[in-house]
Amino acid sequence: MNFVKKILLVHGDTKARRTLTLLLAGAGYDVRPYGRTEVALETAHSEWFDLSLVGDPLPEMSSFSFIEALKKLQPSVPVLLLVNQLELPSVIKGIRLAVTDVLAPGGDWGLVMERVNALLRPGETPAPLDLSPEELAEVETILAKGSDTTISTIPFAADLPPQAGVLREELQRLARERSDFKKAAERLAQEKTALEAELKTHLARHGDVARLEAELGELRSEHEIVAAAQAAVDDKARALATAREQLARERATLAAERAQGLSAEAAKRLNSTEELIREREMLEDLRLDLRAEDVRLREEASKARLAQILLESERRQLHEDMDLAREQEANLRAYEQRLRSLPAEVEAVRVHRAAPRHPFDQFQYDASLEAAWNKINRAMDLLEAERRSFTDEKLTFKETLARLEQKEKTLQSREALLVKHDQDLNAAPPPRPSFTREPFKAAKAIFTSDKK
Repeated sequence: MNFVKKILLVHGDTKARRTLTLLLAGAGYDVRPYGRTEVALETAHSEWFDLSLVGDPLPEMSSFSFIEALKKLQPSVPVLLLVNQLELPSVIKGIRLAVTDVLAPGGDWGLVMERVNALLRPGETPAPLDLSPEELAEVETILAKGSDTTISTIPFAADLPPQAGVLREELQRLARERSDFKKAAERLAQEKTALEAELKTHLARHGDVARLEAELGELRSEHEIVAAAQAAVDDKARALATAREQLARERATLAAERAQGLSAEAAKRLNSTEELIREREMLEDLRLDLRAEDVRLREEASKARLAQILLESERRQLHEDMDLAREQEANLRAYEQRLRSLPAEVEAVRVHRAAPRHPFDQFQYDASLEAAWNKINRAMDLLEAERRSFTDEKLTFKETLARLEQKEKTLQSREALLVKHDQDLNAAPPPRPSFTREPFKAAKAIFTSDKK
């Protein structure tokens, strides 16, 4: 008995994972596709696989770490490592981990299929796929768009006994329905090509607009930061120039008065004046420090606002992706119901043909019925593989949403702290000691009286 070979597929690229899943399932293998390494390792705990395909790089851990963990669970499983470019360090590390082969397909999935067939079906000539490239593209279109297109049976030969008039009419109706479905599929393929081209154009325009808006926002924030810093420097320069001029005048006056000689009381008053000058210089330094701290806090607030804007855009994109995923899930369910109804119809026709009450019992079924039955089973396998891949993507969306919510809470807390600190800085400054020239006037009056 030939058992169906089971393959564990772990790849971070959604498009490559879907293509490999379709090709492997179409070749008659039982495929388990995953994009997350944790889910793949959990499956490896409970199921035994004949082969594992691992793409490099992986989103959560390195591909070599995943292979090492997989080898601990299933030491004898062959592993094919798919890399973007063959490099000597990667090959050597793969040999150390007992990797069967390292491949760089570069979009040529036929190379991967040949290596898989050589490992799982040695000595056998691989049978051609029952699904042609056009039919494979049609299945991908159905899975991507959730179309309501169905698979119809191939019509039988026209050489039927005269008593089979009813069956002949039914077969002719099915043939016409198949032709209509083919035309609809071709029309949908053309519409898909046109919509993909239009979507690429819109995405390119949207990407350019978003990039320009982001650059404009960065330039505005940098301009505001530079303007605030320039204003602070100008204020500091003016304050220093004024303080230096006033200090120079006061020192000149003190030097002149000391040269003429002062009394002890006048000298004491002059000493107190010098202390007031030092205190004023200290207050000026403190004011400059406060201004620098205010500029820094404003810069952090602008960065926090930019981060919040980016977070909102990521959240909107994530909600759009989740809505699209829900729509695809509904379409897949409708398509699954349609596929499940087709085997019952084919089985009813088979039972009707095999019933002994008909006079044309000796008529043999054409091979097209068996081919149609196999095609339906293959399409159901493809649908099941796509549902597993869709479940994996849905879990990834949920985790990303949770991370974004946590990041939003952190930004809100930081913004609240910045607002509170800004309010503290805008509060009333501490009282400064008044500085006047009254001590100098008193000292001059004393000096004048002593001289007289």
